[in-house]
Amino acid sequence: MTNIDFNAFHNFRNKNQHLFPDIVSLFNGINYYSASQVSDPSRCPVSIELEEGRPLKRSRSYASHEQFIFDLYRTWKEQGKSYKRYLSTVNKEGIGLIDDFEFTEVDMPSSSYEVRSGGKIRKIERNRLLIVPSFSIAGNKLSPNQLSEGTFKTLALLFYVLTDESKLLLIEEPEVCIHHGLLSSIISLIKTHSKQKQIVISTHSDFVLDQLFPENLVLVKRQTNTGTTAKPLSKSMSKNDYKALRRYLEESGNLGEYWREGGFVDE
Repeated sequence: MTNIDFNAFHNFRNKNQHLFPDIVSLFNGINYYSASQVSDPSRCPVSIELEEGRPLKRSRSYASHEQFIFDLYRTWKEQGKSYKRYLSTVNKEGIGLIDDFEFTEVDMPSSSYEVRSGGKIRKIERNRLLIVPSFSIAGNKLSPNQLSEGTFKTLALLFYVLTDESKLLLIEEPEVCIHHGLLSSIISLIKTHSKQKQIVISTHSDFVLDQLFPENLVLVKRQTNTGTTAKPLSKSMSKNDYKALRRYLEESGNLGEYWREGGFVDE
């Protein structure tokens, strides 16, 4: 999977929906997650503000860190079953990433004034809601920006793997900043949920390859004369070579080792 400017794509899609309805319908069913979107947890806000009483809808103005916190809050607020499933996956019942998380809601009434024709003054009352998230780890309550990069990225990745309702979820390099013990659990969860929706991941990790079967692999290459091509591994190799690879995997080796030894270089 190659890098795509998804912001540019979404802007193009939103401006041209009437021109390409079938294409827009197709791409509306695709969501994308990359670890690079939520790198540096220190950039994550310690709170978010919402207009009280309004439906909880996504805002295009949210940065990726803030978007994750908003999506997490909306699930906590409106989708109890999904929230409990996510929490039991990341807490001590699951992979033990955190103990718990919660949101504190604080009412923030405010008022402003509007001067109308004739000098009439109108007072405008507004109620905003301050949302303060906190994560409990080893008895300590932490703000999102106090989490380690690996913990924050894993929390975000697993949230979207478990709760995303798109027809196709694209995940770019799930291995970034995650140690192998935790990564094994993540890949296992991705494989489990891929039975419910199509999930495509890109990787440069031999460890991730070791968790997969040859039939799960698609080789992506970029060449000057043909451009970027993507083929299933079985179509990229001769029948004899593919059979030999499967025998190799059954008897002694693994995909990561095969890749490290240059097994895919000529494919």
